[in-house]
Amino acid sequence: MVVTASDIAADWAARLCGTTDIRRSRDELATALEGWVHRLLVAVAGPRWEPETAESAGAALVGLGFDDPSAIALSTPTLLQLSEHADASPSRLAAMAGDFGNGFARAAIASARQPAPEGFETAFRHASVAIAIGDDDGRIIDANPAFEKLTGYPVATLRGKSGFDFATAEQTTVQRHIHDELARSDTGTLRIEGHFQRPDGTDGWIAWTVTRCRSTSGEHTYLLGFGEDVTDYHNTTKSLQWQAHHDPLTSLANRRHLLVRCQTLIDESAPGDLAAVCAIDIDNFKTINDTHGHTVGDRLLVTVAARLRACLDPEADTVARYGGDEFIALLAPPTDEHRTRTVIQQLHAAMTKPFSIDDDLTIQTTLSIGAFIAPVAEYRVTDLLTAADNCLYAAKSLGKNRWILHSPTSLPKGEGVDR
Repeated sequence: MVVTASDIAADWAARLCGTTDIRRSRDELATALEGWVHRLLVAVAGPRWEPETAESAGAALVGLGFDDPSAIALSTPTLLQLSEHADASPSRLAAMAGDFGNGFARAAIASARQPAPEGFETAFRHASVAIAIGDDDGRIIDANPAFEKLTGYPVATLRGKSGFDFATAEQTTVQRHIHDELARSDTGTLRIEGHFQRPDGTDGWIAWTVTRCRSTSGEHTYLLGFGEDVTDYHNTTKSLQWQAHHDPLTSLANRRHLLVRCQTLIDESAPGDLAAVCAIDIDNFKTINDTHGHTVGDRLLVTVAARLRACLDPEADTVARYGGDEFIALLAPPTDEHRTRTVIQQLHAAMTKPFSIDDDLTIQTTLSIGAFIAPVAEYRVTDLLTAADNCLYAAKSLGKNRWILHSPTSLPKGEGVDR
């Protein structure tokens, strides 16, 4: 069944009509809301989020007679439906909900039929979006149950607490930044995302929307904070990024990550900075696979990868699974022939202890290594990898458990390290 904008508007109107006595029919309200459904759909599906549409929609709701803040909670299912219809991200939904609430709050304050504190108390009690109101210095005057649930702090302990305490960076810096941004307009709005830790020690991410509002008399200024939990979105994004750059079997960097890292070294290196690319191949790996099966081969790859990683500096160097049983170790500047030879010897030494695959299977293997060391800024990524591969083939031609080190300024150097 295809859901149309008219259907969404009709559902929205049905939820709202049961909350207040307005002088218009449900069909008339649905017609008025349909235009906002179209605008919000376009906004939430756009390449860049522009807050004005959602803010105007929230203000329009007040103009239609729904000045009770419970209308925010009743509108949230519609905002969620629009987000799902546009296949928008959780952060885009959070932005839309926050801006919608901002627009509603400013319009409600401007035309309040009841004292602002009572209106906000109702909003805090009913809204599904986390909302807090603070003074101009950011001290929390009140917060709703959704805000309490989001932060993990009881409302009673939030009153008087600085809202800037929830910032991940240094509090004074964040406070100054927010005030500087909001100072551009009396009704300015700022959106930030940050990592936070709950009282129980669990971590999360919150998307904050902060806006400055003036009281009806104009004598007082308040800061309104809207918060949305975007932890799942950040965790999913982080997981996808990790998967995109790592080998799923060994957890080492994959080919894509290696190419990016190589290019970064080239771009950031000064003329004359030396780096080394070491192409590494497990000797007799095909025979091991054919004899014991791919499950054993995979377990061997995992263990070999762990030993290779332990030989390198995790802060500067990179080891990647390049494909099959071939690995690449990238030694970042400053690197010279002495350091490269030392690392190669450590890599070979790491293979001397047999690999215990299971209780009744132990495998002994060795490595062939081809290393190319050069002033990295003068090369392309493909040139570095090709040169290291050529050295690896030369090492394998000498037999097993051998290595070749080549530098453009010297003759190839090879050594047998059979032990």
